[in-house]
Amino acid sequence: MKNGLKHLKKFINNHEHNCIVLVDKHTYASCYPLLDTNVPHILVPYGENYKNLNSCEYIWKKLVELNANRDTKLLCLGGGVLCDMGAFAGTCYQRGMSVVLAPTSILAMVDASIGGKNGVDFLGLKNYIGTFNKPSQTFICPEFLNTLPYPEMVNGFIEMLKHGLIASKSHYDHVKLFFLKDRHAITPNLINDSIAIKTRIVEDDFLDLGVRRRLNFGHTIGHAIEANSLRINEENEALSHGVSVALGMVVESYISHKITGFSLDQLNEISTVLSGLVKSVYEEIPEVSELMPYLRRDKKNSNNTINCTLLKEIGEANHDYEVEEDQIKKGLAYLKSLK
Repeated sequence: MKNGLKHLKKFINNHEHNCIVLVDKHTYASCYPLLDTNVPHILVPYGENYKNLNSCEYIWKKLVELNANRDTKLLCLGGGVLCDMGAFAGTCYQRGMSVVLAPTSILAMVDASIGGKNGVDFLGLKNYIGTFNKPSQTFICPEFLNTLPYPEMVNGFIEMLKHGLIASKSHYDHVKLFFLKDRHAITPNLINDSIAIKTRIVEDDFLDLGVRRRLNFGHTIGHAIEANSLRINEENEALSHGVSVALGMVVESYISHKITGFSLDQLNEISTVLSGLVKSVYEEIPEVSELMPYLRRDKKNSNNTINCTLLKEIGEANHDYEVEEDQIKKGLAYLKSLK
């Protein structure tokens, strides 16, 4: 992370004749100028609603127009959506061009750019089409965080809290202090710690067959909430990924209390930390009937049952718990009780 932007500029300078930068409207305006380069760029629409195969087709057409080949470096300069989609498009182009990631949000730095998962949404289902393929390089540049709007900071903090909840109580405690007191004062060391947690888990289970599934804590319910919100709202009015996962973490913490013996005190602790977010979107919390179509098709499911990662205590989680619809219904009722 140290001197990340300096190293990224050096990389671009060394590959200026075979590098193409993928950007959205925000990163083109705020981050691309920091690269001090004139290498070609491809501009894609911003937002989760554009994380689909149509956008990939557009990227592939532009790559052909720019005479890109397997030796070309596709530099994905953006947040989680752009990194996921760009890496997938690059992985498929000519059976695999060189993909380089330069995440510009906290969420992308600690999540989307780590672990080699890439893909797009399909038929309203999150990340349904994709591959496992590690980027050739990743550049973490804290300078990009100076361009980040407040809601995107929140999205990143939620993911970092999750890393602590599943793997390190001390990390959770440190991130919690920043989340509650000064959300703009995130330190590179905390980001590094979150990256290290995810990296360690991914190295043990790259293909997501076991322990890596613990990273899904909050995401089974959260992805369903996010997908439902995108269905019924314009994207700029829909719940963000981070807020959706925060709601999912509260529901799955409640279910943990009922299934794993996760203590009531620790459930109350998590609920207190996230209650401000819950109150801000209280009217948008869906009913279980609205979520079930997404939950039944969640790609983590097995044996026709809904699969969740649950907490045993703060800092320790386990994966592959089968969860019933009635338990989810009660978890959503608990979520609403936090108003």
